[in-house]
Amino acid sequence: MQAYAVWWILAAVLVGVELTSGTFYLLVYGLAALAAGVAAWLGAGLIMQLLTAAVIAVLGTLALRHWKRTTAHPESTVQDMDIGQTVQVEFWQDGRGQVKYRGALWDAEAEMAGVDNARPLVIRAVKGNTLVLGN
Repeated sequence: MQAYAVWWILAAVLVGVELTSGTFYLLVYGLAALAAGVAAWLGAGLIMQLLTAAVIAVLGTLALRHWKRTTAHPESTVQDMDIGQTVQVEFWQDGRGQVKYRGALWDAEAEMAGVDNARPLVIRAVKGNTLVLGN
């Protein structure tokens, strides 16, 4: 089998697996294998094929990491929408308890000592699945 065919089969497999993962990294590696296959098809030697694949894989990975860092993270904006909302106390004792919010029971903790659960409690922060509450 020709070297370019092996590279192109590898590229197809990587892109196919990427369709199930959704991370885009395997897509970058698939493109690197595709480029190495083109280099092989043009008559480049094995070292040049490997170098082509490596350079494209490294540059693509760096570009993807930069893109992921600079794009907005929707989960943080969803949590920001919760901050400032009033909750209904179901159970509260010693600064911890459960509150009803958005139709579900949530674990909650006081923002600081002395939070008065007789007054309305407001979401100040979200830590995982625990709401941090204050007055």
